[in-house]
Amino acid sequence: MTDRPRDLPVWVGQSARYGVVGVIALAIDVSVLEVLVRVGMSPYLARVFSLAVMVCATWWLNRTLTFRTQAAPTLREFAHYVMLALAGLALNYGLYSAALWLTGSRWVGIALGTAAAAVFNFFRYRKLFAPV
Repeated sequence: MTDRPRDLPVWVGQSARYGVVGVIALAIDVSVLEVLVRVGMSPYLARVFSLAVMVCATWWLNRTLTFRTQAAPTLREFAHYVMLALAGLALNYGLYSAALWLTGSRWVGIALGTAAAAVFNFFRYRKLFAPV
């Protein structure tokens, strides 16, 4: 085995790019959440909206950056992505809500929910965009 990067399995590059997309997604999620809470929205309801915006952004970023999908985007693909994302979004929102209720901190909730959902979703999205 050589040390050349192209000898690495495809999923290694995908997981690194997924991490970059995750950081961008987190910034989007936190920004939307913070704006909505500051204008008076409940942090529970604001998270629903921030996650919705974030999932739209990650669909585009994951298809183009993480998995480098060559096919043109379709509404069917987007709907499939959202359906796959729902379980991760539920996990994310559930952990966020529980941590917010227990600690009063949106930041603890965001950290727990985002980390768990990121790992969970990578393998689900990989099947959609980069079937083995």
